Amino acid sequence: MIRIGIIVRSTRPGRNGEAVARWVHDHAVRRGDAHYELVDLKDYGLPHLDEPEVVPGLPPTLARPPMRAPTCAD
Repeated sequence: MIRIGIIVRSTRPGRNGEAVARWVHDHAVRRGDAHYELVDLKDYGLPHLDEPEVVPGLPPTLARPPMRAPTCAD
């Protein structure tokens, strides 16, 4: 069976993408012609997630703690 990933690409706090992706997933699985999987980028240690948050006039700080790299067990 074909596998299709529904990607949640926003990692911002207060994002709406996760709710939309879950809605799409719930409707897609009813088709029964493929295996649909939610893929959330916040669950992966992508380098851009650890970039400093820059606020004019303030020193850079990390927006969130560094993420660990995913392993085969994830």
